[in-house]
Amino acid sequence: MAKTRTQAFANHIGCDVAEVKDYRYHYGHTSLPVWSVDNQYYCVTKIGLKPSTHRSGLEFDWVQMKDNFAEASGFQIWISN
Repeated sequence: MAKTRTQAFANHIGCDVAEVKDYRYHYGHTSLPVWSVDNQYYCVTKIGLKPSTHRSGLEFDWVQMKDNFAEASGFQIWISN
């Protein structure tokens, strides 16, 4: 079970937690952590909460992904191009 959003994301892309820190997108510029991998953005929220917004007003076009591991841990994963 993932205890943090970072653990849920790392499991989703098949990396360890230390490695996904390198994928963090503009630390401090988003309302929640956002990771950038292969020209796509990812956000992880607790189930039922909205994904990240950008401090500058930039809008992400979030789509919820299906991830059984994350959902079993109480998280949902979002992706945006």
